[in-house]
Amino acid sequence: MSTEGPIAVLDVGGTHVRHALWSPREGLGEVTDTPSPSLLRHPGASVDELKARLLTVICDAVPPGPSPVAGVSFGAALDQRTGTVYGSAPLFGADTATLDLPAALRERRPEVEWHVVNDVTAALLHFVSAPRRGGLRKVLLMTVSSGIACRTVDLRTGTIATDVCGLQGEVGHLPAVAELAGSPIELTCDCGTVGHVAAYASGPGLRRMADALRERAAGRWAASELGRRMGAGSGFETALAAALDAGDPLAAELLDAATAPVADVLRTAVCLDPELDELGLTGGVATGLGRHYEASLHRHLRRQGLYLTGERAPEWLTGRVTVCAPGEANGLIGAGIAALRARDRARGTAGSPRGDGVAAAPGRRHHAVVRDASGLLHLSPRPTPQPGPGELLVAPVVAGVCGTDLQMLRGVRDDAAPVLGHEGVARIVAAGPGVRDPRLVPGAQVVVNPTHPTDPSFLLGHGTTDGLLQERVLIPATAVAEGLVLPLPEVPPGMLGALIEPLAVVRYASLALAEHRPGTLLVFGDGTVGHLAVRTARRWYGSGVRTVHVHHTEDGLEWSARARHRADVRLGRTGLTARRLAEVIGDDPLAVLIATPAPATLPCLELALDAAEGVDTVVDLVGGLTRPPTSTRLPGVDLAALRAANRAGQPQPPHVGRLGTASGDKVRVLGHRGVAGEHLLEAAAELCREPDRYRDLVTHVVSLAGAVPVLNRLAATRDRIVSGRRLVKLAVRPQEPS
Repeated sequence: MSTEGPIAVLDVGGTHVRHALWSPREGLGEVTDTPSPSLLRHPGASVDELKARLLTVICDAVPPGPSPVAGVSFGAALDQRTGTVYGSAPLFGADTATLDLPAALRERRPEVEWHVVNDVTAALLHFVSAPRRGGLRKVLLMTVSSGIACRTVDLRTGTIATDVCGLQGEVGHLPAVAELAGSPIELTCDCGTVGHVAAYASGPGLRRMADALRERAAGRWAASELGRRMGAGSGFETALAAALDAGDPLAAELLDAATAPVADVLRTAVCLDPELDELGLTGGVATGLGRHYEASLHRHLRRQGLYLTGERAPEWLTGRVTVCAPGEANGLIGAGIAALRARDRARGTAGSPRGDGVAAAPGRRHHAVVRDASGLLHLSPRPTPQPGPGELLVAPVVAGVCGTDLQMLRGVRDDAAPVLGHEGVARIVAAGPGVRDPRLVPGAQVVVNPTHPTDPSFLLGHGTTDGLLQERVLIPATAVAEGLVLPLPEVPPGMLGALIEPLAVVRYASLALAEHRPGTLLVFGDGTVGHLAVRTARRWYGSGVRTVHVHHTEDGLEWSARARHRADVRLGRTGLTARRLAEVIGDDPLAVLIATPAPATLPCLELALDAAEGVDTVVDLVGGLTRPPTSTRLPGVDLAALRAANRAGQPQPPHVGRLGTASGDKVRVLGHRGVAGEHLLEAAAELCREPDRYRDLVTHVVSLAGAVPVLNRLAATRDRIVSGRRLVKLAVRPQEPS
């Protein structure tokens, strides 16, 4: 691809016109947002007046200069071959008079080199430019915003096929049926036709569904979180997102009703074309509601999947359907890619056989979040290695950030790996010669056990092995041969893959602690592991176990109070005395799980031992330890050595220290570094079995580029409030940055 630029890029939608300057080298500049001159915003204007105003907005957005170039992503049904606009219901209503957009723009600004593509095509070009999609066959991208449409590309040929009119994927105007509050509903699309997909599922359609639900179920609406928030003056989009975060059943019912027609389209697409390896959804509605939108689609597809396949391999369908992270399918960048590819083809210099404007994924470099010598993180290009004998090259699909990573960034730990990340799911891109497991083939989705039981040189994202916060990761032969790369029979939906490793830690702990038959489980730590331990207690210890959860922050305590799945008793660590804790835990056999940052582990252990004097107690030190790793409550015991006695699930059963306390009690203490493969697979199965129990723990999802400022901020402060919300688990979806 040519590196000329910067060029002017525009994304014209039914609500806004966004524009900026972009180049492959410098990326995307500051984005300016202008309201679209649409029929909704100017109801008295004629269609000709609206088109004239729109041409003015587009032309004014291209700055003057020598030989300016502009790439335009246009939200309309248009002929992909010529750029002729057939119609745009959000912009022009039911009018279908054609507009030769490139010609009209050239007439107004003849000095500009104009390149026009459909907005979904533009978003798709950026979406498939990510290196991790280089091995896929076909990709479908659907946008759900003020309108609905999709595009499919065959990455093997670069073809975006079109019909006789140069169209593809105008699914928003397919016939659809919908139900609301238990009975059918008919709504009118912006194009003027009753019963289109967009009538129910677009941004305006979702609002129309909400208005209908308020009329049909007035009492439930008034009592719902959504109704209360809107009654207090919140806008619909803000209120809906907040209500879904709060677990409001009426908000979930509304979203499920609106997504049902979309799920029907996706199900049909995969039924007719099984070569679709990924179906992504973007746009203000889908991306704005993020994990809730993805969860709703997955519910539909699990309830009614493909004939036979839905019963025998349900994950085959749901694993292909994802909602894009913000910026992952950027129409502005896609418009720039399309413009530069068109210039290259016109000059006969296209650097890839993948024609029709599809950007070729770079084959020798990828992007990574890298720590510099000062500890700051940067998004940096790196050479992409080829796997040697026994090695695997994988593309992370989702990577989790945990408390250990934050300790490394804050200097509490001195682990050397420049690229962090040991939690997540990856897809195999290439296998080197000599990989014997027949399941480890390109395309297989895997989880990597980050801890080697015997080779200390492999510690993913910690020591010398770079972690998952990058687009490509080389897994060395020693880890592959040991069986640390585990194919997943079923992949947890959405971003839940970020929870596999921490849930495996909880599973390992539960197997050891449950042998004690505790009546009470006492959990220290309000991070991901602490919450997972509480949520699995009755599943893995027995229905009669009682849970007590000690939080280190008021923010964490408040977050747990709002969560649907929470402990029986929730306490704050500040001011908590041994006497008060003893009153809470009682006299039943006690299991203690300490999942705190290293500096807090010993104080929590000592508080638990003081509170549990005379109580039959077993303790698991999940969190790390500071130096010296000793406590006056357990004289003569090297707790770090005790914790290191169990590594990567070995030995079995785990080593448990039977210790005497300074007060004369007997206590059992164990710890562990890493888990076994079976724990990872059991954790993945649990997340697939009951995803809604765990979904809200993934509170934030970002791209690689988006992870950099968030992690740098977390490294510089103890505050875990990100974007106005408490951070529990940060999931990173690697993608190619601009």
